[in-house]
Amino acid sequence: MHPDLSPHLHTEECNVLINLLKDCHKNHSVLKFFGYCNDLDREMRKCLKKEYVEKRIKSREHGNAMRKRLYNSPDESES
Repeated sequence: MHPDLSPHLHTEECNVLINLLKDCHKNHSVLKFFGYCNDLDREMRKCLKKEYVEKRIKSREHGNAMRKRLYNSPDESES
């Protein structure tokens, strides 16, 4: 299962892959059950995973910065 595929949630690169996969499923409604669109699906999932990892790293860095600000005394943070 993959996350929500709404365009505003993903990069342009992943949106292109998502649209290609949707088109493949629409144009090959029977063949999709036999793996015709699997290559596009793998590429899309790889792209979504890359986005997820980047967001996770960014969130961890932000959390560490906020934690540092919270636990440092006010005198240290002003300098």
